[in-house]
Amino acid sequence: MLRKFFLLISAFLLAGIFSSCGRNLGYSVLLWSNAEHEIADGTLLKVHIKSNISHVYVVSIPGSKENFEIPLWQATEPESKARALKQQKRFSDFEHTYASVKLDGLPIRSDAVNTSKQVYRLREGEIIRCLYRGAGAAVTNGKGNMEGEWLRVLTETGTYGWCFSHNLSLFQAEGFDVSAEKQDASIDVVDDKASSNGDVAIIRALIAKKWYPESFANMIKVGRIDINRMNPALGFSFGIDIEENGDYSSTGFAGTAVLNTENAGGSWIYTDIIKKAEKEYEFVGSNLKMSIRGAGSDTMILQYSDKGRPKIETLVALTEDIEKVIENELFRRQTELKRIASAGPVFQSSNYGTIKFENENFVTWRNYKLLQPNIISKNALGSVTVTLDYFIAGSLKSSYDGVITMHFIGMEDGVNFLYKLTDTGLRLEDASKAPIKDGVVTARSASPMILFFEKK
Repeated sequence: MLRKFFLLISAFLLAGIFSSCGRNLGYSVLLWSNAEHEIADGTLLKVHIKSNISHVYVVSIPGSKENFEIPLWQATEPESKARALKQQKRFSDFEHTYASVKLDGLPIRSDAVNTSKQVYRLREGEIIRCLYRGAGAAVTNGKGNMEGEWLRVLTETGTYGWCFSHNLSLFQAEGFDVSAEKQDASIDVVDDKASSNGDVAIIRALIAKKWYPESFANMIKVGRIDINRMNPALGFSFGIDIEENGDYSSTGFAGTAVLNTENAGGSWIYTDIIKKAEKEYEFVGSNLKMSIRGAGSDTMILQYSDKGRPKIETLVALTEDIEKVIENELFRRQTELKRIASAGPVFQSSNYGTIKFENENFVTWRNYKLLQPNIISKNALGSVTVTLDYFIAGSLKSSYDGVITMHFIGMEDGVNFLYKLTDTGLRLEDASKAPIKDGVVTARSASPMILFFEKK
């Protein structure tokens, strides 16, 4: 009986050491290049055993019979091969991408928001792994939004979180050792030889594309075209005309690159574009560097210094005709204003006066004294130009058609109203204090005034 008891205890101890003694727990993706076994991050691994005591996985490369150990933190949790391949694809944009920390005490946060919980504080010079980018909140420094983007990162101690890239120096690991002693070499190594023929073709393809701020792609994707921000003049140009230059020799890439975005701008004279690492290029004679991301090489990250400060800008290649996109948006807005005007054209309220649409862009508003001066200035005249400058969040669409802006003569700023066209008239809601982010009214004002107008 005592022997059986000890055998049972031994079985439980073994279960604590190895979570499985089967031949395959699933598949994982290596997140940190392993110098000991000379395997690079992004490699798909077959997981045989997970040790909860030694904190290692026993793995093999699919198709190989050789098993070896890696620390648990270096790989994703084992799962099906199909799911692991999806993970591998997710990390592909930042394959072999690491970063050196420029600011001692730089926080890693639980979410891509600068006020979220700190899960780790980095040391200056510490090396972290960059996994993928996230759509986080803007980071400000008292002078406006800081340059950079939110990155999902991993530390060498196995901590995951989000870090804003402004104080990170990203680099591509060319070997398997990504220690601090090796990273300077991986940053500074530049191939003195001119681009190969294959690189020439790649660069030619990049030059042929039209590069715009990342915000343009986001606006097109969600169907909210902010014409005040979508300016066709914004973007990046290599300063080379492919048609005029024809075939390029190895030193034929020379020009003046120009960057123009909402928050940044600059120009760089360069004598060549040479390959620095996989999908990494340098504009010779300038401090401009270019990284290409995405399966179709449709995302560009420019790195440069401005008055000694490093900056990063993300641009995307778009096939859409931006001027046509703007034209279509203007047509949509005009069509909506015509719909509102034709539903009246006169809307009357016993409390808030009469709104008469003279046409889709101009109204006269009489007897609105009860709205002065809290909503409409006492200096405002009843001649009003109407526009649709903003969008509404999805959470408001069931209750409102959109946001209409009234530009009164005598007022410097327009007055925003949420509006809803009904069978009997027009409902307006004061949105002068409603929160607006990136051209979108995200919520109603606190205790808003609601105005009901009937068709006359």
